[in-house]
Amino acid sequence: MKVLIVDDEEKITNVLVSYFEKNGDITYVAHTGESAIQIVDEVPLDMIILDLMLSDMAGEDICQYVKLNYDIPVIMLTAKISIDDKLKGFELGADDYVVKPFHPKEIIVRAERLLPESRKKQIIQFGQLVIHKNERQVLLNQESLQLTQHEYSILLLLVENPKKVFSREDIIKKIFGFDMDINLRVVDQHIKNIRKKIKDNYIQTVFGLGYKMNEKVEKDEI
Repeated sequence: MKVLIVDDEEKITNVLVSYFEKNGDITYVAHTGESAIQIVDEVPLDMIILDLMLSDMAGEDICQYVKLNYDIPVIMLTAKISIDDKLKGFELGADDYVVKPFHPKEIIVRAERLLPESRKKQIIQFGQLVIHKNERQVLLNQESLQLTQHEYSILLLLVENPKKVFSREDIIKKIFGFDMDINLRVVDQHIKNIRKKIKDNYIQTVFGLGYKMNEKVEKDEI
């Protein structure tokens, strides 16, 4: 997702950027309300993380502007803890409210829960591997991977069904079509090429059966 992080404390924006980008997201940063509104007007955002106390503008005013003009979820960050402050934020259209201090992982979880279902389905994550289906982009540890069309299709098939073992025949039918007469070893070569580019044991060989995603890798990297 494309996330705008608005906070006048550079230390906070740097930490949040690090966590979101590690999660495979694209980040934009604003340290003032004016620059935040400029980004909102120019970039098709999926999420806004908004501090209420900025040097040039109240975060509530930015939230109100966003909600009047766009359909973008807003998570408010604040040191204010009174129920009246929270209610005011929600009345202005805030979708969630987080009191400082917080852990960055909490913000990511809250942001992902606010994404529309249609958007969630376009982003798939397995360990440090992130696939953006709309852009046909594959990221590993935030680095973009260059896959061929068939490599991408095979990897997407496996990641979307991480517990399922696919035989070579299954992969050929799903990727190349039922009517294609293709040597089964072509699948092995594609898997070999994908493994070289991923540079990790993400794809597991199940001897005598086929290939699947390595669940141990996912668990170890979360």
